[in-house]
Amino acid sequence: MNFNESSMEFDLYEDMRLKLTRALVGAGRGRIEAERISLYVMQGVREVPALLNALASDRPNDSETRRLLELVLDNAASLDKARALLLARGDEPVN
Repeated sequence: MNFNESSMEFDLYEDMRLKLTRALVGAGRGRIEAERISLYVMQGVREVPALLNALASDRPNDSETRRLLELVLDNAASLDKARALLLARGDEPVN
């Protein structure tokens, strides 16, 4: 949790992570593997809404937009980790 994040926002992301974990377990994943995948996914997408809000603003702050873009790109590696775990069992990518 970063210092700018409210407890309500944290709870929302945690709820989404748990729902994703439950869906993966329901699809046959082990609990620990599902937890890892869910954690990677949520880490990978966490800053995306902030970047989109910055871009949608009538008067975007360019330095803040660049900072958010950097965070999104830095966290993209987490999505690669989630994808690798999903594909390790030979699962087909979701299209």
